[in-house]
Amino acid sequence: MTRPAAEAPALSAECTLAQRDGYEYLHETCRQSEDIPLPTGNGVLIQRRCGCTCHP
Repeated sequence: MTRPAAEAPALSAECTLAQRDGYEYLHETCRQSEDIPLPTGNGVLIQRRCGCTCHP
């Protein structure tokens, strides 16, 4: 399954909340920095990476 290029990846719950004033520190707690594939899942992901620009 591939995502259209125009559609940006969704943000994690931590990075979504970190966009609000006073919660900026939550970017540091986001652990969705990479895609995690299902072993032998033929491209199926257990968890998608966060689409926030705070991740390199």
